Formats: sequence, C-alpha cells, structure tokens
Amino acid sequence: MKKQLSLILAALLLTGMLASCGGDEGTTTDTTGADTTAAETPVETEPVTTEEVTTEPVETEPPMVEVFTPVYEENFDSAEANWKSNAQLKEFKIEGGFMSAVSTGGDPSFCNKTDFDLDCSTINAIKIKYLNCTPSDAFQIFFTTDSIAAYNETDSFRDMAWFTDSAEDSDEWNEMVIYTEDAAGWAGTLKDMRIDITNGEGKFIVDSIAFGTITMEPAQ
Repeated sequence: MKKQLSLILAALLLTGMLASCGGDEGTTTDTTGADTTAAETPVETEPVTTEEVTTEPVETEPPMVEVFTPVYEENFDSAEANWKSNAQLKEFKIEGGFMSAVSTGGDPSFCNKTDFDLDCSTINAIKIKYLNCTPSDAFQIFFTTDSIAAYNETDSFRDMAWFTDSAEDSDEWNEMVIYTEDAAGWAGTLKDMRIDITNGEGKFIVDSIAFGTITMEPAQ
C-alpha cells in the first residue's frame, strides 16, 4: 500500500514539472530586433543672422587757431618813425628795423604822439614783438581817443611781459598780444599811445608793433 502511494506521488510530481517547462515556451515573447527607442524629433531653431552694423562717420570740428590780420604796423624801417622816448630812457634809437633803449628807472616809457586816426572798432588786438632784457615783467599801455583826452589807469591795458636775458642779436623774440576788449574805453578813433614795456632797469629792443584783428579759423 505504501509502495503504491509513493508511485502515485512521484507521478504527480513529474507531471507538474513537465507542465512547468512546457508553459514557459508558450508564453515567451521574442523582443529581439524590436525598435524600442523612440525616434528623436529634431528641434527646429531659428537661423542665426548677423545684421550689418553700419557706423556713421563722426564729424569732428577741425582745430581752430588765431589768425592775426594787421590794420596798421610799425616795423621801424625808417629813422623817421613816430615813436619817441617819453621818460627814464637813455640810448633811445630807431635803426636797422628796431627800436631800442636802456631803462634807467622804475617807470620808463616810449610813446607815439602823432595822430593814428585809426578806427578802434576795426582793432581787437595789438601785437608787440620784442626782447626784454630787464628783470621786470610789468607791462602797460595807455592811449587816448577822440573821447579820452588823457592817459589814465582806467582806460589802460595791463599784462605781464616775458623777459629774456639775451644778447641783442638773439632770435628768442617774445611776442605779446593785447586784447583791446580788456579796456572799456577802447572805442571811437585812436589818437596816440604810450607803452611801458618794463618797470625795471636794463635794455629792451622792439621789432614791431601791429594793430589788427584776430579771428578764429580752422588750422591748415
């Protein structure tokens, strides 16, 4: 009896094992070769465009310079020049295109007592080319017009003169420009003038005195 039960149990186990092996084959799904990767969709991008940047040329103003146009000029080419010694000067002379003198005090001056008869409105600058071999840089111009009868401090020009301890034949000429707008009385008709080129002792030489107009013009 026990032997029969053992045979029946063994048969049942064998049948279960066979069923298990056969069932796996029937339910297996072959996925070999299947495309499981989703197709990539290209991302559309805007084309990159480079805009041409046009730069307008920047217009710059040309540099301006002062241009002096003389109305009247004294070059001391003649010994008959109308400029005379006025005070505290010795060895005053006009020759060879120069006026020269030696200052002997603290308030030397030379002047032109003739009638210039120049229209002040046409003169905005006075240019003087000179050598000042004294130790002083003081400078002053007095003048009279048809409405100013005598020299006076109010209607005078003051400036600082350059001074050069140079020999008489020096090429290091100083050039001073006096702007007439600095004197309120500069109007009407210019009559005469006095120039104090220094207030120290020593020699000075003047090459030219010019009256004219200064305009601002583009540099060449």
